[in-house]
Amino acid sequence: MAVEPFFWYCRPVANGIWAEEMDSAFGAYTPCAIDSLVICISHLVLLGLCFYRMLLLRKSKKARKYNLRTNAYNYFLALLAGLCTAEPIIRLTRNISIFDLHGQSEQAPFEMVSLIIEAFAWGSMLLMIGLETKIYVREFRWYVRFGVVYVLVGEAAMLNIILSVRDRYSRLAWYMYVSAVICQVLFGILLLAYIPNLDPYPGFIMMEPELPNNDEYEALPGGEKICPERHVNLLSRLYFGWMTPIMQEGYKKPITEKDVWKLDTWDQTETLIKRNVGLKNLKGQSLGCYEH
Repeated sequence: MAVEPFFWYCRPVANGIWAEEMDSAFGAYTPCAIDSLVICISHLVLLGLCFYRMLLLRKSKKARKYNLRTNAYNYFLALLAGLCTAEPIIRLTRNISIFDLHGQSEQAPFEMVSLIIEAFAWGSMLLMIGLETKIYVREFRWYVRFGVVYVLVGEAAMLNIILSVRDRYSRLAWYMYVSAVICQVLFGILLLAYIPNLDPYPGFIMMEPELPNNDEYEALPGGEKICPERHVNLLSRLYFGWMTPIMQEGYKKPITEKDVWKLDTWDQTETLIKRNVGLKNLKGQSLGCYEH
């Protein structure tokens, strides 16, 4: 009973062309095994990579955003991605199989699943390229490119199997498959060589990550360290011997908020206000304007 689902999914033909022509341990299950384990998995990886990059393009607040200086290169990539998307859809809707060499009425379930995954993967690639014409980020782009390389490696393995039974194919199925492979290879080469010219995205402000402030409160110095020039003798004043290490540090480079010392009492705002009021009163008294 456990074999029946595999038989329904793969539809192998006992003593058929695949079993006789292929020198493989899978035998009649060779096209099903290669298509499911290589093509489907590689395209699922590409689908996931494209989906994550689209999330970065639309919702990431940490990635630096740009505008493409020109969209011509992306338009050509979109054309190739569109052709790669159309090929599995046409094969699926027109019932064109590259694994049915025995004239069966419809495609095997494994081939249908593979074509659906391929269409979604290349469709997501097409959508991602379209989003890049509006907004572009550098993050994760090389992962997508290596995902395309992974797909091409899987297609190379599949092409090696297809070539072994080349004379068994109809002209339509053969040319459609080969044209799709050529489009994928050309797309991969152009994508790997793509170095876009970027301009800053208008209105974008980079959100810098907030660093936790673990600094403890540090009490400001007091005593002789506050305005030390008022607590030294005449010789120290002449030769600047009163300069503290923090003053010497400020002479070498700008100091920070931690380096600022307190004002002495004679230079504080309250003291200056009192002195100013006192001087004003004395001035008024000297002019005879002081009222008792």
